Amino acid sequence: MAAKIQILSNTNYPLADVIKNELMDCSHVRIAVAFLKKSGIEQIAAQLDYALNTKGTNIEIIVGLDFKTTDAAALYLLKELESSNHNFNFYCFGDKKGNYNELVFHPKIYLFDKSSLERSGYTSIVGSSNMTAGGLTSNFEVNSIFKEDTPKYFSQLSAIYEEIKYTDSVFCPSKQYILKYSNVKMQLDESKNNIDEDTLNAIDELRLEEYVLPGTIPSLKRVIIEYLLDCERQRIIDVSLGDIYSAVSNKVVEKRMNIKMDTIENSIRGELNKHEADSNHKDGLSLFKRMGRGIYSLTEKGRNYAER
Repeated sequence: MAAKIQILSNTNYPLADVIKNELMDCSHVRIAVAFLKKSGIEQIAAQLDYALNTKGTNIEIIVGLDFKTTDAAALYLLKELESSNHNFNFYCFGDKKGNYNELVFHPKIYLFDKSSLERSGYTSIVGSSNMTAGGLTSNFEVNSIFKEDTPKYFSQLSAIYEEIKYTDSVFCPSKQYILKYSNVKMQLDESKNNIDEDTLNAIDELRLEEYVLPGTIPSLKRVIIEYLLDCERQRIIDVSLGDIYSAVSNKVVEKRMNIKMDTIENSIRGELNKHEADSNHKDGLSLFKRMGRGIYSLTEKGRNYAER
């Protein structure tokens, strides 16, 4: 059967109703949205609970962090779902600062896979609706819905979802992180754009914590560090750039890291230069020492680096 394609706005049929129907009969769900509110989760709460606890559906959600929109109540709710359901995973997409790809996170993708069920099929949704009450029900939104037996459009959107998931800005938030996010959001709401130094410091601390929390992949600098540590364990202290290129490129492929392979050597060299002990880069961490032309080793900071 050819794909059935619908273009809907909330004025003629709320997206929440489409999502509710899909959750009732699905084996695997993946959602990536820029903004999240508790009010949005509440629109589909009963069906979400049924999918997780009755059907055993595997559900994964990636949400963007935006102090003006994404609320801490929603993050707490997803964290509780994750704590009580082994088949639910929840990630955040952090600030673009320090993100190799310099991405601004703004997708709205909903993927429903029924391929392991007797009544198989694929539904994918892409459009303008975030997971907020307005986005799912009352805002003037436009969304495309693809229902397929053979996953043509579903596969394309799945690839985009995977590209999002496997960037080093995606991390697993802790309850402590969400508490800090909540406090910063409250400060910003009260300040009405007159942001004081304490709030700016709190935001910086929050961003630093994002790099420490576990993610779906390591950062490129983390992969370089791990390789150099492995060399040290073999009593190889000074490592050639060529060996670094080869080992790190293989690990990038293995870890499904979202880095272009045709420019991978430039990316590796950029990380080495940025984080070299003598670098003047404003975000440099002094992780690497240049021992000679094309020869590198770790600094003490590099050996003790604990972030992604």
